[in-house]
Amino acid sequence: MQLGFSRSILTELRRSQTGVEALHADTEVAAWVERELALICLHAELLPLNTLQRWHIDPATGNIQHDSGMFFSITGITARHRTPTKVLNWDQPIIDQPEIGILGILAKRINGILHFCLQAKEEPGNINSVQLSPTIQATYSNYTRVHGGSSPPFLEQFLAPPRERILFAKLQTEDGGRFLHKSNRNMIILADDQDGIDLPPRFIWLTLRQIGQLMGRDNLVHACTRSIIASLIATADPEPGESAANAAALAEIVQWLDDQKAANHILVKRTGLNMLTEWHMDAQGYFSHDERRFFRIIGIRATSTGREVSSWTQPILINPQQGIIGLLTRQRAGERQYLLQAKAELGNRSLVQLGPTVQFTPGNYLGNPRLAKPFLFEEFSAPLHFRVLQESSQSEEGARFFHESHLHRILELPADTDLQLPADFRWVGESHLRFLLHLGEQVNSCARSVIACLIGAHDA
Repeated sequence: MQLGFSRSILTELRRSQTGVEALHADTEVAAWVERELALICLHAELLPLNTLQRWHIDPATGNIQHDSGMFFSITGITARHRTPTKVLNWDQPIIDQPEIGILGILAKRINGILHFCLQAKEEPGNINSVQLSPTIQATYSNYTRVHGGSSPPFLEQFLAPPRERILFAKLQTEDGGRFLHKSNRNMIILADDQDGIDLPPRFIWLTLRQIGQLMGRDNLVHACTRSIIASLIATADPEPGESAANAAALAEIVQWLDDQKAANHILVKRTGLNMLTEWHMDAQGYFSHDERRFFRIIGIRATSTGREVSSWTQPILINPQQGIIGLLTRQRAGERQYLLQAKAELGNRSLVQLGPTVQFTPGNYLGNPRLAKPFLFEEFSAPLHFRVLQESSQSEEGARFFHESHLHRILELPADTDLQLPADFRWVGESHLRFLLHLGEQVNSCARSVIACLIGAHDA
């Protein structure tokens, strides 16, 4: 049973992750990052939604749409979630963007070491303005030039690559709580050995070890980069004699996940923003929850001297509360395991996917009688019993979310401790996690985000 990469690629990935050899010395990378962070070319100002150019609010539904009918829209939905123990009903705004975009990283062997091409890119919602983004990050509307701008660099490398150059290419879902049925193709493409190593300005070749180090800095590595890089974790091979037991354990995990999918049902219906019961346009011209929970939809005007289009307006989501995305890990029988949950999210086509141990915004639960606190809420809010292996603040992607970040916290369960798990939680070993990541649309965006942080934690 092949769990993702071939043995030869796994060996190369381990060397890229642990070796000190690199095209650029770490001091050069640090200096390059600081120079790029200082080159702020994009500025955003907040606007009422009814003042956005080329966007309109439909008078009948209240939905927010672009005049071209492309890009994305903000619509309302009603949801009814039936679980084995309860029924939940709610409504909310959601981003409706049915296009499949490309999130791609170009890889290349340089002096025998795998390097990965990232770019210093600005987006209107980025906390640092500049973040280390994938080689290419483009919606269908962007790369077909609906906006009238130029094509993004390296696009041709990702549109129809030869099979032998594809290291990874899978559809992965976006945030299933705020995107409706949105997936992007996450790709890692190996450049031809004859291609040069020179890159345009603001692009750089980095090893996995260097990316892992940069992941430890707050709000520096872009969410889309983390989504793709998550596919490169867990590069250890099982011993040859473990194959049969490994396959049986994987079959049990897949069956458990399918059982959870069968136990959850969400009925989702589109509706107008005007029809939502607890969401309304506020005095600032933003669309908000009546209790100021969850998120708001605001307008922005962005101006840039370094983008395909120099100025535009758009709606964007803002959530001023920092959430927590947490992963609990343990070492058992010589294998690193991770506690994952079967997470139902209304925007996922497959509904239930593997989520991290926790993903929550504390303010949505504190003082809210309708929502019970998630499993391990207190421990991940303020760790007392579990060792903190790694934590950092990581931003959401800045094209749809404004100045939003979440604390990514990885904890370790003590060796002499066991947990009584709810039915929708399961310990998953490294090799099985890698297999599920490589199936596509089985591991949700929050889980991929925190899993990517493991790249820089060799003891985790």
